[in-house]
Amino acid sequence: MRIVFFIASLPEDELHRHQFPLGPGYVGAWLQREFPDLDVRITATPDEVIALRPDLVAISSVTQCYNQARQVAARVRCELDVPVILGGYHISALPQRLDLEFAAGVLGEGELPMTELVRCFRETGAFPAARLAVVPGICWREGSGRDDVRINPQPPRIPPDDLPRPLRNISRGARNIVMFSSRGCAYRCEFCASTRHWGRLRNHSARFFVDELKDLVRDYDATSIYLLDDLFFADRNRVFAIADLLAAEGLRDRFTFHGFTTSNLAEDGLFDAARRMGFRSIRFGGETGSDRLLKRMKGSWASVASHQRCIDLGLAHGLEVSAAFMLGTPGETVEDLDLTVEFLERNRGRFRINGLYLTTPIPGTPYWDLALAKGLVSLDMDFDRLNIDFGKTMSFDIDRCIYLNAENVPLETVGRYYALIRDRFAMVDHGTPPAPVATAVAAGETACV
Repeated sequence: MRIVFFIASLPEDELHRHQFPLGPGYVGAWLQREFPDLDVRITATPDEVIALRPDLVAISSVTQCYNQARQVAARVRCELDVPVILGGYHISALPQRLDLEFAAGVLGEGELPMTELVRCFRETGAFPAARLAVVPGICWREGSGRDDVRINPQPPRIPPDDLPRPLRNISRGARNIVMFSSRGCAYRCEFCASTRHWGRLRNHSARFFVDELKDLVRDYDATSIYLLDDLFFADRNRVFAIADLLAAEGLRDRFTFHGFTTSNLAEDGLFDAARRMGFRSIRFGGETGSDRLLKRMKGSWASVASHQRCIDLGLAHGLEVSAAFMLGTPGETVEDLDLTVEFLERNRGRFRINGLYLTTPIPGTPYWDLALAKGLVSLDMDFDRLNIDFGKTMSFDIDRCIYLNAENVPLETVGRYYALIRDRFAMVDHGTPPAPVATAVAAGETACV
């Protein structure tokens, strides 16, 4: 039996054709462990899905790529007449929106639900309702109406160290290899769906992490690692343990690392351990230069003072620092936008902007609920309108976007501030390293921006 995972993506997401997101890689590896004779393939090219002639197709999609996911599913049903499963952030947030192109939707972590779906299909050649009714963590249909979607309870979360190494599509000597060392997040920011999708923060142990690095050296001669964790630095003792293990096993100078933090975690000891590990750069979610707005978006723990300390300490420890920012947040005023520009001006030449986004109501977030209440979004909307990234010029259209803050600042004004920031301050080029991290953020592979 052959299963093909298709990665729905935006036109600019060239990375997905060269180094796939790891979510399907983890699920595929788990399935191969459960069913050793299963042929698992992963692709981001619709034509390749058809050419591989699979028995079953699974599509992974974030919301802004959902239209493509539906198109590919319809093509698979028409040309191959095989079932299609949908997974990823979009269906996990909107399970009641399961469209007729899909036999079922996988909600949240995919390993356990996909195991039972594949088992069912191998045994019956179909997806009988009686079997679907007992598969944990899925949505499925009893009929063709909107009210006919059934949502099953979630299975237990998987302990991270029980996961296999993910399937990868890279060659020996590949640069900028992406990697996860955890799932979930410790925070619940208003704009982010990560915690709602993955649950609480769960880290791989330091031993597991270092062993995976050693496997990457053996298999790919790895030297440069981009960590996609929402919060690699959340467990400071684990960071210290990883640094010590790398030194003890003669790997201290083997790798360069790049990864995410939150600015409130910045401290000398942690950044010293990061440098001992081989970290070259860190990224954090800057969001805004307005303390009032930042606390409203993220919580009382967030502050512009922490942003400044993160930049200062990062530079003092020889780390390159970058941050992502958001414009058009609910409650934002022109004064708040000016504070963002002032913060960037104070730090001109000291760090770079690695993402500039329009605050967008992504399903599964409080901002989606706000947009629903305002009548700006619906389950039947064109989900292409939820592209968040100003920099994706082929797919982002400011005139079609969903804008949440019209009562405070005209959208045209937000566009002018974007142009000002783009032209005045240093931006990470998404077409050159560290593009893997920037692309993954914008596409939803990690939700921390």
